[in-house]
Amino acid sequence: MKMKIKQQKKPNMDCINLLTSILLCYPEISEISVEPENEEVYISYTINEILSNTELKQIKEFIQDSILTYQYLEDLIPEKNDVVLEVKEKATFINIIRDVKTFSHGELRLLNEIIKDKFGKKLINELDYVPLVNTSVLTQLELIDTMLGSLKINPVEEKMVGIRENGRVIVYNK
Repeated sequence: MKMKIKQQKKPNMDCINLLTSILLCYPEISEISVEPENEEVYISYTINEILSNTELKQIKEFIQDSILTYQYLEDLIPEKNDVVLEVKEKATFINIIRDVKTFSHGELRLLNEIIKDKFGKKLINELDYVPLVNTSVLTQLELIDTMLGSLKINPVEEKMVGIRENGRVIVYNK
């Protein structure tokens, strides 16, 4: 009698470290995930306000134009470049969907600054849990580029999701 043993996939530690580092360094991001099937990165911000349809349209156009300008200046031709805004209950969610191959730390920094500048105190974040100057955070920032490069070479096999909750960063596979 032959028995088949199901082997469990090992989680991609580079991806886990990447998502953790991004959430630690960018407290404005409420969720980030990597989808292996489409090789996409999903970044989500939460605004503590319901935006009007006009505001939704304006912010979407502004974010899209900013991303496209950055990509033009960096000579990038992305496969996926979506901005989706959703209103749920008492909040607005800004979801950015990008392909892993052309997504960069520079673009992430740009997106984060745009969102912070546009929404300020309306942006739900966990700044209280991030030290102002911390050498480990500075190290994490430096490593994000390396980890993004590694993700491009060694794709993720399972969907990985990183969220923050009460000052903790949680990364899990789905």
